[in-house]
Amino acid sequence: MNERANGIAEEMTKARANTLALFDIANESDLHKSPGFGFRPIIWHLAHIGVFEGYWLLQKMQGCASLNPLYDRIFDPINTPREASVNLPARKTMEDYLLRVRDDVFRYLERADFESGDPLLKDAFIFDLVLQHEYQHQETLAYLFQMLDPGKKRQPSSSPRKLLDSEITSDMILIPGGASISGALEGFFAYDNELPAHFERLSPFTIDRFPVTNQAFADFISDRGYERRELWSDEGWSWRDREDWRCPLYWSPDGEGWLVRSMFEESAMKPNHPVTGVSWFEAEAYAKFVGKRLPTEAEWEKAASWHPGTTSKSRFAWGDSKPDAGVCNFDFENWSTSPVGAFPGGASPYGVLDMTGNIWEWTSDAFSGYDGFRAFPYPEYSQEWFDGDHRVLKGGSWATRGPLLRTSFRNFFRKQFRIAFSGIRCAADA
Repeated sequence: MNERANGIAEEMTKARANTLALFDIANESDLHKSPGFGFRPIIWHLAHIGVFEGYWLLQKMQGCASLNPLYDRIFDPINTPREASVNLPARKTMEDYLLRVRDDVFRYLERADFESGDPLLKDAFIFDLVLQHEYQHQETLAYLFQMLDPGKKRQPSSSPRKLLDSEITSDMILIPGGASISGALEGFFAYDNELPAHFERLSPFTIDRFPVTNQAFADFISDRGYERRELWSDEGWSWRDREDWRCPLYWSPDGEGWLVRSMFEESAMKPNHPVTGVSWFEAEAYAKFVGKRLPTEAEWEKAASWHPGTTSKSRFAWGDSKPDAGVCNFDFENWSTSPVGAFPGGASPYGVLDMTGNIWEWTSDAFSGYDGFRAFPYPEYSQEWFDGDHRVLKGGSWATRGPLLRTSFRNFFRKQFRIAFSGIRCAADA
């Protein structure tokens, strides 16, 4: 293999090892059950990752026959609905299938021509697509494992870093009006919904220096935030009533305080950690409670990446260098949230903190295509979800892999979705 192909092989091998390690934290018997809320069994994602890889790198790129037509059907989320994802093969059988796919993929990688005119091969786009798809499913797996009782899981042997609380203020940072760029920078992999990059002209606004903390959200609850109809939209109130929301997901009352369930334990609420497990409706209600609003996606991206006094933006909040453990909480480093403000080295050019990693942040915008959007290489990734019901989230979480932390990356979930590691940062007109 050439140097580029060797690098791809190393990243794919590392990603696969990380995927398999995730399945080691619980017994296989629990992997074959839905973790709750009607989601597919956790084990489904293992073979799905291989089916996606085989389709694009073997069938689509080379015209090869399917290695397993049955898998192509039952591990396709379009062809097989959630409720039909039952009686799935054993983990070992799935892993054998993944090895067969990967062996053929690496043989193809040895001769892949990244200089060809094929847009799927140019700059190794299709390999990055497959790799980042696996990264995203690793985070999805974290959401599903979080739903399992902590007693059913084994914590990996590596110890999380101990991060100290920092002084938390409720101040907001002024972001001047004017131009900024939204969308992906050239020269790096990006999904179709991140393109084309374009200038936005925004009015001045302010944005919270820190994400909303558990303590701040507990104050919202104490002040009857879940009971005050005036804070909620009609749709939000309907969901609150239907689902009987009284606190974030994984919170439970404990006398005068709260217990919060994390991946491997249940413990007293950590006041200076960001609140997570809240829907877009809850985020919207909280913002109204404090007299603010959710930021637009363009506002969030400007506060995270625009360099004042220039005509440029950075790939990540701190700059263009790759993420590391000194600038944010990501990559399963801690298996949990960290105190807000614990990574001053990851501040944006405007001094906004925690815009990368720790928790995803809801924005006010519906997920839709930018002007000039073109679905590529398949409409089901983005275009199928331009339905007005999905909202954009930005920033990444503690379970997000490094490449997906780019400020242009657009996550999207339905407004009532609560199992993601998502929280709140408020904005206001200046």
